[in-house]
Amino acid sequence: MAKEPGTFFLHYEKPMKTKKLYYLITIEKQGSLSGAAARLSVSQPALSKFLSESEQRLGAPLFSRNGRHLAPTAQGRRVLDSARQILDIQDRMMSNIRMVSGLQRTTIRLATAPNRGAMLYSRIYNRFSRHFPSVKLGLTELYASTQAEAVRRGQVDIAIGAGDSSDEVEDYTFAREEILVSLPSAHPLASAEKIRISDLKDSAFLLQSPSHSIRRIADRLFAEAGISPLIVFESGDVLLLDSLMQQGVGVGLVSQAHVFPSQDVAYRPLDPPVYQFLHIRFPKGHALTPAECFLIRLLMKERLSDPRYTAVHSEKLDAFTAFLQSAPRQDSLPQPGGCGRTTPAARPQDISFDTDVMRYILGIAEEGSLTKAADRFYLSQPALSRYLHSVESLVGTPLFNRSHNRLVPTNAGIVFANSARNILQLEDDLKRSVQIFPGRIL
Repeated sequence: MAKEPGTFFLHYEKPMKTKKLYYLITIEKQGSLSGAAARLSVSQPALSKFLSESEQRLGAPLFSRNGRHLAPTAQGRRVLDSARQILDIQDRMMSNIRMVSGLQRTTIRLATAPNRGAMLYSRIYNRFSRHFPSVKLGLTELYASTQAEAVRRGQVDIAIGAGDSSDEVEDYTFAREEILVSLPSAHPLASAEKIRISDLKDSAFLLQSPSHSIRRIADRLFAEAGISPLIVFESGDVLLLDSLMQQGVGVGLVSQAHVFPSQDVAYRPLDPPVYQFLHIRFPKGHALTPAECFLIRLLMKERLSDPRYTAVHSEKLDAFTAFLQSAPRQDSLPQPGGCGRTTPAARPQDISFDTDVMRYILGIAEEGSLTKAADRFYLSQPALSRYLHSVESLVGTPLFNRSHNRLVPTNAGIVFANSARNILQLEDDLKRSVQIFPGRIL
């Protein structure tokens, strides 16, 4: 084979094991062998030997050393990117197999505000599902004014939203956002430093529907100022309201976190300042599961990562935050007693698929026969049968049923085969595309 400058082909003396990819990602996250070894519950010498052997097989360093700190090299980043994709597929595969096989799983019903709440859900979903692949995360969109009642009635498990505190559920206020006035740039008060609500008594208002938390604040402000506003349009669709405000159709009230700068609109604070508070809510007396604790941590962290939200502190919240931080992060089957008591399930580092074995199982699915698949891979039928049983034991359910002397994939088998194809394709792409030293081919 002719050498192409700058290109090499990965050559695995042994088939890739997905567990080892998790080792590499953990080394990257921890930035040191000692930290990664502690996280993985393996000895540091063993992890050091694994990394050294991996780099020898690839013919180039995956991490650069600066004292005890390890940082990925350019080659290492390429390998790590592929590793993350492969492990994401594996996590989704395991989750989908559990789902289609009817294995025990948990569902958390999360309530958020309509429209923008769905954006929050999309940002935390992947991180949550990686840590708890066997837990389904459902989404219900509810206005903040109805969330507490939905939690109390058992219609949702956890809610994140604004509005007033509720004594009927566990309610933790953790952040605030300022409410601003949105005005057309041509409005006489558009250049004012601050605006009193009474100064807007003759303005045309675009307002949220009465069930929206900001509309409730607006109605309270109007009542306190003793004015009856001219409402030219109201809607529960906040995205539509945003669009109309951006066109300068009228005056409105918006939270600072949802301001969209525009030359046609001015945003001004109220005098005195007005704030909306964010809450986490769940049923009174409910012992949070590890997955619920982790979800709440994600929700609070995501919101507070936005500088337009300001954290609020209280003795109650500080105690609750400390409680959440003590919860285990690994996937687990919830048990009574809250975050600290769990029965561990398989963690990502405990799941390992051999890519050669994946090819064997995929071959059985394509051939519909152990005998034909064994011939295809030059294996004995008993050996191939052992490989199949080992994988079925790992995923916890049969991958094939026998029908008229053929092996037909179960729903779990179909999920496994499709995922195996994707993983094997990523492995092959990595072998062909990783760039190392000019002119070196392994």
